[in-house]
Amino acid sequence: MKKVRLGLSGLGSLSQRGILPHLAQPDAQETIELAAVCDVVAERAEETARRYDVERHFSSFDQMLEVADLDAVAIAGPIPVHYEQTMKALAAGKHVYVQKAMTTTLDEANDVVEARKRAGVKLVASPGQMLDGIHQRLRDLVRDGALGKIYWALTSNAGGGHEAEAFRGGSDVLSNVDPTWYYRKGGGPVYDMAVYSLHTLTGILGPVKRVSAMSGIGLPVRYFKGNPIQVEMDDNTLMLLDFGDATFAVAGGQNCRAPATLGFGRLIIMGTEGTIDMGRALGGVELNLPNRLKGTLGFDGGTLKLTTEGRDISYVKGAHLRMPEAHVYADIAHLADCILHDKEPIPTAEHARHVVELIELAYKAARTGETQQLTTTF
Repeated sequence: MKKVRLGLSGLGSLSQRGILPHLAQPDAQETIELAAVCDVVAERAEETARRYDVERHFSSFDQMLEVADLDAVAIAGPIPVHYEQTMKALAAGKHVYVQKAMTTTLDEANDVVEARKRAGVKLVASPGQMLDGIHQRLRDLVRDGALGKIYWALTSNAGGGHEAEAFRGGSDVLSNVDPTWYYRKGGGPVYDMAVYSLHTLTGILGPVKRVSAMSGIGLPVRYFKGNPIQVEMDDNTLMLLDFGDATFAVAGGQNCRAPATLGFGRLIIMGTEGTIDMGRALGGVELNLPNRLKGTLGFDGGTLKLTTEGRDISYVKGAHLRMPEAHVYADIAHLADCILHDKEPIPTAEHARHVVELIELAYKAARTGETQQLTTTF
C-alpha cells in the first residue's frame, strides 16, 4: 500500500475549515488519498466532492462503507454519532480516526476497545495531545522529578458557544452549518473542549483515580441566526481530579468568555521545586525549574516558544502551521503513518476510554454530590 484511501464522514465546520484544506496539501496527498466524503446533507457532500475533486460522495455512512473502496475512515461528525459510526467501521475491517470525544459513555468506549482488538486494525482517538513533542518532554520532566512533588494543576477551557463561530455565518451549503446538536445530550463544552486538557493532564500526570464536580446550565436558551436553541446539555462544569498520592487538579468546561491573560486551554502544573505554565495566552511554555536542572534538559528555565497551535509534531510543517485545526490533521496523518508502517498509534482507544469515563463520572458526581471512583487506566 502506497497511500491510504480515506473516507471522511461529517462535512461540517471542522472538516470545511480544517480537515479538507489540510488533506488538499501536496504533502498530505503523498500518503492519503481522499477517496470518499459523506454527510447527512446530500448537497453538502456533493458540493464538497466537487470542490475537492473527490471521486465518491454519499449521504449514508452505511452506503459509503459498503460501496467505496476504502482502507480507513475519518469520523468527524457530531459527537453523538461517533460511537455508532466507529463500531460500523470496525465491523467492516476499516482503520479508524475518530474525533473527540470517542464516545459519551464507558460502556460504549469498552465496546470500541474490544471491537478494535477483534478487527486487528489501527484506531487513532482524538485528541492526540501526546503526539506533541512538547507534551512528551513535559511528561518526562514530571516523571523524572524535575518539579519535585506535584501538588496540583489548573486548566481552563472557557470559550464561546458554537453558534458564535464566524464560519457558520454564511448562507451556502458548506458554511451554513447548524450547531444545535452541540446543545443536546452528548454535546457541550466538556466533551468538546475540556477533553483536550483532560487528555493532556492524564498524558502528563497519568490516570485519574477519583473525580468530584459541580455542573449545570448557565444559559438555558441560545440563538443561531435569530432562532432559539433550547440548551439541554450542561454548559458550565468544574471538576476536581484526584491522581492519587495527594496530587490534584481543577479542570473546567464552560461556554463563557475568559480573560486574555487566561486564554483557552491554559494549563499550569505546580510542584515543590518547579512549575509548568503553558497556553495560547503565553505563546509558549514557561518553565520554572530548580537551578541545578537549568540547561541540562533542553530548557533554560525561561520561555520555550511553541509552533503554531502549540504543536511540535513531524506531520505539522510548512503550510499546515498556518491553517486552522492543524492538530486534527496531525491525528489523521498519524493514522496514515501507523497504517503504512505498521506502527502502534500514540493516541489510543484506551486513553480515550479513560477520559470518557472521567467525563461520565464527573457528571454523575455533580448529580449525586458524591465523589466517583474511576475503574479504567491506560
